[in-house]
Amino acid sequence: MRIFIGLDGGGTGCRAQAELADGRRTQVVTGGAANVSSDPDGALREISTALARAFTMAQAMLPDGAATDAQIVLGLAGASESGAAQRLLHALPYPQVSVMGDIDISLKGAFGQEDGIVLAVGTGSVLACQRGGQMQRLGGYGLALGDEGGGAWIGREALRAALHARDGIAPDGPLVRMIWDRFGALPDVISFAARARPADYATLAPLVLQHDRVHCPVAGAILDRGCAYLLRAITHLQAGAHDMPVAPTGGLGPVLLDRIMAQGGAYLHRTAPKGTALDGAIWQARHGARQKETSL
Repeated sequence: MRIFIGLDGGGTGCRAQAELADGRRTQVVTGGAANVSSDPDGALREISTALARAFTMAQAMLPDGAATDAQIVLGLAGASESGAAQRLLHALPYPQVSVMGDIDISLKGAFGQEDGIVLAVGTGSVLACQRGGQMQRLGGYGLALGDEGGGAWIGREALRAALHARDGIAPDGPLVRMIWDRFGALPDVISFAARARPADYATLAPLVLQHDRVHCPVAGAILDRGCAYLLRAITHLQAGAHDMPVAPTGGLGPVLLDRIMAQGGAYLHRTAPKGTALDGAIWQARHGARQKETSL
């Protein structure tokens, strides 16, 4: 019996799940950070471990404990831009693996075959629109060049605000004071930044959200900049179709879309995703298997 495995991986962690041909699924397997751009070796380890566990769990659900093959889809942050797909395909011990961006599986999980926009904001940020079977992607270029509004970007902006306040060229505020209370001194901030990965910066994002709720102007200004970018991106993807639904995903997507709609984006048609990115990966695995069978 064929097994279908989906994996959703990014800077914060990865999740994998297997589904049998009859629709039964294993429990979700969780793993560590799987950012193929910033840590390809670490990502490969986490992906390999998660896939092996999901495959073993699926085999245990079969009557004879064996499977003919596995159709696998990996949805990975940075996979489209980093050229990591070929390296992963060569390194993984499975013959039927497809690698795509995390936004691809988020879009399928959220809308299936229907039209809509996904606002995926977690450690990074990326958006995509599905219209008439065609997909358009926007953003998702990583922290060094983009990911505006994402958790890592928010955390980095908080550190930048603290440094600018220290230099006297930007306002102070509760968030700035909290940053210095946390890090202590300038060398500690510089040392953190020298070794930090996107997931490390993202650990500071909850501080920004917390201080925004108590009206810290520094925190509010950071979130305003991120939300302004995300609203421009949504408007561009709509291309005049203002009724096109927008589904927020990721740890920060729903929170930031709430803010966007409260600050000029009330016209947006918000909708809940039909399923998760992991559901989208499993859907893609089944779809890929059907396409292969049709072509035979």
